[in-house]
Amino acid sequence: MAQTNIITGQYVRLNMTAASVLSRITAWILDAVIMGTFAVLMYTLIFLIALGSRTYSPAIMFFIILFITAPSLLYPFICEKYFKGQTIGKRVMNIRVVNLDGSRPTTGQLLLRWLLLLVDGVMLGSSVGLLSIIFTRNSQRLGDLAAGTTVVRTRDYTSTNIRLYDFNYNDPNYRPFYREAVNLTWRQVETIANVLHSYQVSNRRDSLIPALAQKVQGILGVRPVMPPAQFLQTIVNDYYYYDVKK
Repeated sequence: MAQTNIITGQYVRLNMTAASVLSRITAWILDAVIMGTFAVLMYTLIFLIALGSRTYSPAIMFFIILFITAPSLLYPFICEKYFKGQTIGKRVMNIRVVNLDGSRPTTGQLLLRWLLLLVDGVMLGSSVGLLSIIFTRNSQRLGDLAAGTTVVRTRDYTSTNIRLYDFNYNDPNYRPFYREAVNLTWRQVETIANVLHSYQVSNRRDSLIPALAQKVQGILGVRPVMPPAQFLQTIVNDYYYYDVKK
């Protein structure tokens, strides 16, 4: 099975197992069944309602059809956005969309990835996306290449991140302090981690750490009961804890 090289924000190389072509196709079939079933049920409902009433104008029917069609078309994007890189099909197949650095994709990346489904084509009806997955280094379809994402096995992604506590990630037995850490973005956490790394390496006692801690405190609306550097490290650990345990 193909391996995907992921570089984290702390420049740690992860050798992830890319989702197989079969698992991606199976996930797509499951999602297609869900989307199709929803559309058929809704269209049937509207048809039955229309049979009993002749008051619907063409304009009203158009918006009703649009209301039914839009959720089906947006289903992959909405699921990957709010279910952390997974549609229902991907969840069943234990695969997920991630950035090449191991982080969760942004809304913009997921939107671009979704839009390029039109270019990739439906995977069972077009060879473009399929060939791209087979022959690219990180098993990426064109949407993945444009968005900087890939699809990996969830089991490997989770277990690898849990083992990264030696690189200021989480110990498997870690207990979080600040649930609010999830409100930060990956880039914000990466910045905090880089500042902490520089602070630990240089052992400097300047005002940057307290100022950053105060800024993070204001963003999250929390009151730290620990020194600034420890507070920031705790925030980073808590973020990764919830990111991995989700």
